[in-house]
Amino acid sequence: MTFQRTSARSSRLQDLGAAGAKNAMLWLEAQWTTVIALVVFGACYMLTAAIFCLAAILSRRAVAKDLKEVAPVLTPLCIILGLLIGFLAAHVWANLDRANQYVGQEAGALRETILLTDALPSDVRTGVRQAVKKHIDFIESKEWPAMASGSANLHSVAVGLAEAMTALLSFTPVQSNQQLAQQRALAAIEQALEARRNRVLLSEAEIAPLQWIVIIGLAVLILVTLAMVLIQERLAMAIAMFIYSTGIAVCLVLLMSYDRPFGTGGFVVQPTVLRDILPD
Repeated sequence: MTFQRTSARSSRLQDLGAAGAKNAMLWLEAQWTTVIALVVFGACYMLTAAIFCLAAILSRRAVAKDLKEVAPVLTPLCIILGLLIGFLAAHVWANLDRANQYVGQEAGALRETILLTDALPSDVRTGVRQAVKKHIDFIESKEWPAMASGSANLHSVAVGLAEAMTALLSFTPVQSNQQLAQQRALAAIEQALEARRNRVLLSEAEIAPLQWIVIIGLAVLILVTLAMVLIQERLAMAIAMFIYSTGIAVCLVLLMSYDRPFGTGGFVVQPTVLRDILPD
C-alpha cells in the first residue's frame, strides 16, 4: 500500500510538472517573435554567465586539471543535440507548409462551391452562399481561436457546410448542367470538410514537453562540458560559451516560432485566404 501511494504521488507530481512545462511553453510561443527572442536569449546568456562564474571559481582548485579530461564527451553530445534539433526543425517547418496547404485546399473547395451555384436556381444559390458565409464566420470567431489555444477538436460540427449540403440536396435538378453542378458542388463541400478535418488535427501538433526538456538538458550538458574543457583558459571559455549559447538560442527561437502553425505568436497561418472568398 505504501509503495502504491508513493507511486501515485510520484505520478501526480510528474503530471503537474509536465502540465506546468507545457503551459509555460504555450505562453512563450503565444508571444511575438521579438518577445520570444528576448526571453530565450536572456535565459541562455544568464545560464551561460552562471556556469562561467562557477567554472571560474573551480579553476583555482586542483580539480580543474581533472575536469579538462572530459573533452571526448563533447563531440557525441553535440552530434546528438544537432540531430535532435534538425529532426524537430524539419517537423515544424513541414507542419507550417501543411497548414498553408490545408487552408488553401479548404478555401479552393469553398470557392468552387460558390462558383458552381451560378448554374442553380436563385434560392439554392442564395442558401448555399449564406451557408458558406456562416461557416467562414464560425471559423474566424470560434474555431480559429480554439486552434490557437490547442483546444480545437472534431466534436464540433461544421454547421455551415451541413446547411450548404442540405440546400443542395433539397433541389431536384431538371437539366443536365444543373445535375452536374449539384454533384460537383457536393463533391467540393466534401473536399472542404476533409481539409477542415486535417486542419483541426494539425492544430494539435506541437513539440512535446519531454522533447523540450531533452533539448534544454542536452544544451546545458554541452555548456557545462565546454566550460570544463576550457576551465583554465577563461577568455577562450567565455568566447566559446558565448558563441555556443548564441547558437542554441537561435535554434530555440526558430523552433518556438514555427512550433504551432495555428497559434498566436511566431510564424502562424491566418484565415485570410478563407476570408477573401466570402460572397458579396
